Amino acid sequence: MYRAFYCLGFLFSISLNAQTSNVVSWLNTNAIVIEDANPDAELVAFTQNEPQGFKEARIYGFGEATHHAKEFFDLKAKFFKYLVEHNGVRIFIMEESYQAEQAINEWISGGPGDKASLIKNFRHFLWRTTEVADLLEWMRNYNQGKPREAQIRFYGIDNQMGDDINKRLRSYVQKYNINIDENLLAAADSCSVAEYGHVKIKEWAKKMQPKLQQLTQLLEQDSTRLKAANANEYIDMMRGLGYLEDYTAYISWPAADVRDNAMYENVLKIMNIEVPDSKIFIWAHNEHINKKDLGMAVPSLGSRLKEHFKDDYYAMGFDFGSGKMLGFIIKNKQVLGSEYRLLDKPYNKTYAETFFQAQPDIYFVDIATAVKNPEMKKFFGTKMKQLFIGGPGFDPKDPKFFSRKYEETYDGIIFLKKISPSVRQKQT
Repeated sequence: MYRAFYCLGFLFSISLNAQTSNVVSWLNTNAIVIEDANPDAELVAFTQNEPQGFKEARIYGFGEATHHAKEFFDLKAKFFKYLVEHNGVRIFIMEESYQAEQAINEWISGGPGDKASLIKNFRHFLWRTTEVADLLEWMRNYNQGKPREAQIRFYGIDNQMGDDINKRLRSYVQKYNINIDENLLAAADSCSVAEYGHVKIKEWAKKMQPKLQQLTQLLEQDSTRLKAANANEYIDMMRGLGYLEDYTAYISWPAADVRDNAMYENVLKIMNIEVPDSKIFIWAHNEHINKKDLGMAVPSLGSRLKEHFKDDYYAMGFDFGSGKMLGFIIKNKQVLGSEYRLLDKPYNKTYAETFFQAQPDIYFVDIATAVKNPEMKKFFGTKMKQLFIGGPGFDPKDPKFFSRKYEETYDGIIFLKKISPSVRQKQT
C-alpha cells in the first residue's frame, strides 16, 4: 500500500513539474519583456507587441502588490506616460483624497510652487515619494502650453479622509451668500473631523447623514444661480459634499465594500465631469483594481468597473518574487516604528513561484492572449495564492495571501523578479 501511494505521489510530482516547465517555456517565448523599470525609458518591446484588448480599452486600472515598492511606482508611471502619448489617456485617478486634487491640478497646470512642497497634499503618506513627485512633474511639463481640454487632470477617489471639506463648504457658502442654517454647517464640521472609534459612531452617523443630504439639497435648489456664478466651482463643491457623505458612511462601518463602492461611484462622477469618452488611468492596490473580487467576498472597484464597462476596462495586476519591503512594527494596534524586511524567494504554491522561473527580470502577460494556449489556460484557471501586502507593509512572520484564479482576477499581469523600497520624499 505504501509503495502504491509513493508511486502515485511520484507520478503526480512529475506531472506538476512538466506543467510548470511548459508554462515557463511559454513565458520565455511569448511574454512581452519590459526592458527596465526606468519611468523615462521607452517601452520598446511593448510598443511592438501591444495586445489588442489593451489598446482598445478606455479605462486602465493599474494595481500594485504592495504600496511600498519603487519598481511598481516607476512601472506605473512608465505605462501612464505611454498611454498618454500613444492611447490618448488624459485623466489620472488615484487611491487618494478629493482634498489633494485642487493644489495638484493647479501645479500641474503651471501654478506656482515646487514638487517637494506639493507632495504634502497627499493624505496617504504612501504617495509622498520621489517616484510620485517625479510623475507629477512630468504631468506639469506635458501640460505646458496645452489648452485645458488637452491637459492631464488629477483626481482622488478614496473616502478615508474627511478633513478640510467643511472649511471649503463654509468658504463657499460665505462667498456666494447661501442661506444655510448654522446647525447644518456644524454637522459638516463634526463629520469632517470625526475619526473611527468615536463613541457610538454608528448612531452618530445616522444623525449626521440626513443633515449632509439636506446640505446637498439646499445647494441643488440654488444650482441655477450658483452654476451661473461659477459652474466648475459648484460641481467641485457638490463632489466635496458627496465625499463627506462617503467618509461619514465609511468611518461608521469601515468595510471594504463601503470603500470600494464609494470609489466606483466617484469614478463615474469624474467621468461625467470630463469630456465624453475620456480615457482614464487608475492608480491603486491590486485589491481595488482586480476585476473579480477583494478576496473577501465583496465587490471591488475593478469588478464594478468590469461589470459596467466590460472590455473598456483593463485590469492590470502586479506580482513579484523577492525583494526588500517596508514593514511596520505594530503592537496592540499601535504603530511603534518601521523597518525593512526581506523576501528571498517566492512562497510555495503561489503564481509567483512559477513566474519567477522565467528568464526575463520584468515582463508583461496579456491573459486573454495567454489562455489561447491550453497549458496557459490551465495555469491561469487554477486557483493559487498571491501574496497580499497592504498599507501596514510586509510581515514575514505573518504573511497574508489571497487564493484566486488569475484568469478571473486580471486582464494582464506584470511580474518583477525583485523589488526595492520606494524613496520617501523630503518635504519642505
